[in-house]
Amino acid sequence: MIATKKIWRPNNVKEAWQIQQTLQPNEYCYVSGGTWLRTQWEAGLKKMPSNLISLELIQEMNEVRERLSYGKREISIGSQVTLANCIRHSLITKHLSPLVEACRQIAAPSIRNVATIGGNIYTTAGDTIPVFLVHNAKLRWFNGEEIETQLLEEWLIKLQANGFQRDQRILVDIVIEIEEPFNEQFTFFQKVGRRETFTASLITVAGRGRMNHQGEVQDVFLAASGGPIPLRLSNTEMELQNKVCSMQLFQEAFSLITNEYETASDPFASEGYKKTMVANLIVSELFEQWEGNKEGGGTNVVRS
Repeated sequence: MIATKKIWRPNNVKEAWQIQQTLQPNEYCYVSGGTWLRTQWEAGLKKMPSNLISLELIQEMNEVRERLSYGKREISIGSQVTLANCIRHSLITKHLSPLVEACRQIAAPSIRNVATIGGNIYTTAGDTIPVFLVHNAKLRWFNGEEIETQLLEEWLIKLQANGFQRDQRILVDIVIEIEEPFNEQFTFFQKVGRRETFTASLITVAGRGRMNHQGEVQDVFLAASGGPIPLRLSNTEMELQNKVCSMQLFQEAFSLITNEYETASDPFASEGYKKTMVANLIVSELFEQWEGNKEGGGTNVVRS
């Protein structure tokens, strides 16, 4: 049976910070939807702390809004926005359709109604992370005095280097720059899981870029999860940049991806299987975009 001594419900981020300062690190954790934490507690993988600090009442962390930063339009997604709201919100459906698809494929509707986007990121294994990585997402944290900004990719790398020891900062929102759509643009999200929706995925991949009618690949961003942490495939991106599509290029891309993508065997799939699957998914997406261009228009859709 799950029991706790106290549940705190701060009304703003400063109040939440003040509460945590009165407690030892092992005495509390932040919670909103709590779907991932509950599975950890019930499985005995984590000990439930004596204090839960609920963030559900903090208004700014429950909003999706457009903002202007240094002359650039951005979407801010509060860390406590539910996956269900990400699927429905007009700003996200218009500008971040791969994120909509990623959220739609997580668990069941009853879970998506309470699970939050911040929680999905904070696990470091969430299916939405590759989508955020290919959009160069930034995380905004409250550090007790002010809001500080950090690239999602940087946070993941540093977290892994520190043995996945989280600091005390509070994740306020996730910020993505809005880019106007154009005909040569493509985006995709793919997930391979052990079952249809309710278990953790084996791998997820996401990508975006441009491909002109000559088949030249430009501004390509690729990311995959299924390893220690989700990461961009930066070397593969660099090698594909400004190259014209061909069967030889796709073969080279397959080799590049399998060499760059870091993963490990687990009880459900071998390292080699996951490397092959990631490479197959990404190369097949590039191939389909190329085929669409040759037929006169490109695809510019999200597939999953």
